[in-house]
Amino acid sequence: MKKIFEQLGWGEITIICLFIILIGYSFYEKSQRLNNAVFTKGISLGVKQGARGHYRLYYSFFSNNIQINGSVPDSFCKKCQKCCDVGDTVIVQYERENPENNDLVIKLPEGKNFINE
Repeated sequence: MKKIFEQLGWGEITIICLFIILIGYSFYEKSQRLNNAVFTKGISLGVKQGARGHYRLYYSFFSNNIQINGSVPDSFCKKCQKCCDVGDTVIVQYERENPENNDLVIKLPEGKNFINE
């Protein structure tokens, strides 16, 4: 272990640790969304170019009478049937306690219902 510290240095080790923490947090968010998932219908806002130049499908939905906006990569459009045009209905999966933690799904999972808020 001492050799690793000598070869890399504290700056590189700090960056590696931060990277591991970010990946862990990402998996935690996805796990929370899957374990505490509720489903609702949203509206597609269409495919637009994002801030970094990548195309994304933007959507909007309501949770507790609050409008939440989200986006997914435009590759989602290849998986879904008629969901990428402005005004199309999309299926949103989100964490009940944290609606900002949301994602789109292609179809409603078996045995699940849309939440009525």
